[in-house]
Amino acid sequence: MEELCTLSGMIGNVEECPRGWCAFWEHGGAVVEPGCVIRRLGIAPSDVDLAYHLLELRKALEAVRSAEEAERASDAFGPIRPPGL
Repeated sequence: MEELCTLSGMIGNVEECPRGWCAFWEHGGAVVEPGCVIRRLGIAPSDVDLAYHLLELRKALEAVRSAEEAERASDAFGPIRPPGL
């Protein structure tokens, strides 16, 4: 069964989880299994405004094409960005 995107579901859309292609996907390692950072944070599914904000953030992070753009995105969203993203 396909896993659905948590953020898209919060705003009423049905989208397959992009897994490793998503900026909020944690690839895992010695400490944690691969998984969705948003799901791990346990964000209330009723917080639609936050979901829209995080979807915009995801889009911005995924659009980054250079180290300079990555630095600007990190500076802009650093305070709310989960560690490792």
